[in-house]
Amino acid sequence: MLISHNWLKKHVNINSAFSPEEIGAKLMACTVEVEKIVRPGKDLEGVVVGKMLSAEKHPNADKLKVCKVDVGGKDLQIVCGGSNVAEGMLVAVAKVGAKVKWHGEGELVAMEPAKIRGVESFGMICASTELGLGEMFPLKDEKEILDLTVVLGNTPVIPAKAGIHGGDLDSRFHGNDKLVGRPLAEVLNLNDAIFEVDNKSLSHRPDLWGHYGIARELSALFNRNLEEYKTIKIKEGKNPEMKLEVEVEDAKLCPRYMAVAMTGVKVGESPAWLKTALTAVGVRPINNIVDITNYLMLDLGQPMHAFDAGKLTMSDTGGSASGRNNEQLTKIKVRAAKDGEKFLALDGKEYELAENDLVIADNKKPIALAGVIGGEETGVTDNTTAIILESANFDPAIVRKTSNRLGVRTDSALRFEKSLDPTNCEIALKKAVELVLEMCPEAKVASDVADIKDYVLAVGPIEVAIDEFSKKLGVKIEEKQIKNILDKLGFEVKAKKDSYSVKIPTWRATKDVSIAEDLIEEVARVYGFDNIPSAMPNFTINPPEKNKLRDLERKIKNILTAELGYTEVYNYSFVSENQIKKLGDDVGKYIELDNPLSKEKPFLRRNLLPNLLENVKNNIERCEEVKIFEIGLTYNNEETGLRARANDDELLPRQDSWLTAMFVAKREQIPFWQARRAVETIFSALNAKWEISALDKVLPWEHPSRVAMFACGGKTVGVMYELHPAVAEALGIDSRVGVVRMNLSTLTDVLEQAPPEASYEPVSIYPEITRDIAFTVKREVAHAEITEALKAVDPLLKKIELFDVFEGKNVPAGSKSMAYHLTYANSERTLTTEEIDAIQSNVVNLLAEKFGAEVRR
Repeated sequence: MLISHNWLKKHVNINSAFSPEEIGAKLMACTVEVEKIVRPGKDLEGVVVGKMLSAEKHPNADKLKVCKVDVGGKDLQIVCGGSNVAEGMLVAVAKVGAKVKWHGEGELVAMEPAKIRGVESFGMICASTELGLGEMFPLKDEKEILDLTVVLGNTPVIPAKAGIHGGDLDSRFHGNDKLVGRPLAEVLNLNDAIFEVDNKSLSHRPDLWGHYGIARELSALFNRNLEEYKTIKIKEGKNPEMKLEVEVEDAKLCPRYMAVAMTGVKVGESPAWLKTALTAVGVRPINNIVDITNYLMLDLGQPMHAFDAGKLTMSDTGGSASGRNNEQLTKIKVRAAKDGEKFLALDGKEYELAENDLVIADNKKPIALAGVIGGEETGVTDNTTAIILESANFDPAIVRKTSNRLGVRTDSALRFEKSLDPTNCEIALKKAVELVLEMCPEAKVASDVADIKDYVLAVGPIEVAIDEFSKKLGVKIEEKQIKNILDKLGFEVKAKKDSYSVKIPTWRATKDVSIAEDLIEEVARVYGFDNIPSAMPNFTINPPEKNKLRDLERKIKNILTAELGYTEVYNYSFVSENQIKKLGDDVGKYIELDNPLSKEKPFLRRNLLPNLLENVKNNIERCEEVKIFEIGLTYNNEETGLRARANDDELLPRQDSWLTAMFVAKREQIPFWQARRAVETIFSALNAKWEISALDKVLPWEHPSRVAMFACGGKTVGVMYELHPAVAEALGIDSRVGVVRMNLSTLTDVLEQAPPEASYEPVSIYPEITRDIAFTVKREVAHAEITEALKAVDPLLKKIELFDVFEGKNVPAGSKSMAYHLTYANSERTLTTEEIDAIQSNVVNLLAEKFGAEVRR
């Protein structure tokens, strides 16, 4: 939306006290988003009003004249080819240095002294198009220059009775001689600044869709007086020529409809002040009647429409609404459109209407699409002599739906969509009649004023405690200032002992201000958010209680993803009966939900296996290797957990946080070692000691011989194993699956009771030496027993690492082959081959004597 600075100055006293830039900045900070400020008169610098002293024929050209022009104390000689140039005219003169568009086209060109057919010329007598004023003053002839005598004449450019744009320029323009030499931008009121406001910032403020609403804001923001919007009561004739009846089918869709008929109207060009005002905000002047309706929409924010009364179909008596001396009945009906009904709009397009559209109709046809656009057939033309002025209020939702469905986005629709104030209808209609009578002296009111209204506005009052302002805003604002701000914005404030009783103005009572917090916000934005001091809360900031379980979960996630290349997955906590049975588990141990998200998975999981195995099955078909893990809660109803509610004896099932990681590779025959590697990496990164613990029992989904439980701090915290081949087959997984399950809740408690101590051992400057050894032992011999025995062989044996276990071909039945890396080192010197051979021999002897091992050569 475009807002004129000059226009605003007629409503609020901000003449010279504040620059447009200051006003724009204040509006931006407190009210609306001002995207930019444009000065339309900046291209008219050096263009003044001149008076033609003479216009003689050019000696060397038939179509040119040599003119002498008074530009205010100085006469200029200018060669001109204007078809209407004549002595005594007031013209627009572009002096040397001014910029114009040649023939109204192209870029601006600076004027320079020139010789035209041998005659010197110092400037240009301009056409309206050459100054960018073609819309304001359309050309009647291609070579016509702008005749300011016609534009200005001997009457004020700005009529005093208009009450909006009248003022300090009137007295200056009662004599043509006083205009000579004055800047054209000043004379035509183009020394303006135009604020371009973002429409989105106005969506919640229907009162700001006109200049008067913005002026009211400025009166509050700058503490200036707002001029009263004066109107004159419509005087209805004693014997009206026309009888106007209005029927509204649904008051919800049209809360108010006002109309009045006028005759003796003479449609013509609008006065300069009106054309200047409209052009300044980007509206093309059309004729005086249409321009009045557009002007009031831009001034008050109230859209209006004018019908040619002679083109309306009369009621049952027949005839038309003009040309009869006796009273004629004209009936206007606000109704729902008929499905498929045709309507020819002012844009020249025919629209097919739907039954949820709202129309203004006469006895036969729609004459306007309510709140959106008028009809072509009843539009005002140069031949119109009788009009009906409409000022109405329509439901915002129906206007928006119709406008969007038909793709007709008009200024009128934009405003009605925002929930306009119905009381504005009367103010706008009064001002419209006043301006028509002023511009058409022979016009008169030809009917009673029709006013159909059915609405109630929630104007309060709202009760708000005085101390609530300081409580909500955090700053003490004087009571006098609070009251003054609300008064300036149009609120009626009554002070009580400890509170205010505030009545909402009608223009803010349409879905805008409704609660006490709205009033506090109004005071805050006018007071200025920048004036409210920023301060940190004055209290002790204590760090939140550390969630050690969550920290451990995050550490393990980082270890698995960053160091081992695993991918985290998220699954629902629900499993199906089929999944449970395929694992070989008992369905009766699972908690069944009364109202599950999916009937297929009604049970809460006791472990993370079922859904992770489903992930493995879906991914191993497309990948060579799958490494995934999940951390989540499990639900075990065999043990009790937290209380269901505070001070309640009901206990929830135990809900521990578990890690489950899986490794699958198509070519990996013993993924158990990958599971073990994950466990070793996790504990190494946590700097925590761990050990293989006794295996109490093997679960149905665990491999009977490739399974091991592990402990930390003397407490079993998890298990690593291969998935039982039978379970894998039941699930449709062809490859072997390595699994790690770790109870993170238990591990958190262990690490909290005995936090791992960080230790540092410098790297030896002497080399380590690694020897491999492979041997066969009975299947029941455990890796832990071998490790403990080897540690006691010699202190130079620093590291024992199992890297292979094999059963099958070339290994005796009931036995297994085990292979180890043995690392020797001395921090004080380099070991000799003889020393290592001796220790290695002792290792072989120990294994043979204690475990019956046979070393494989």
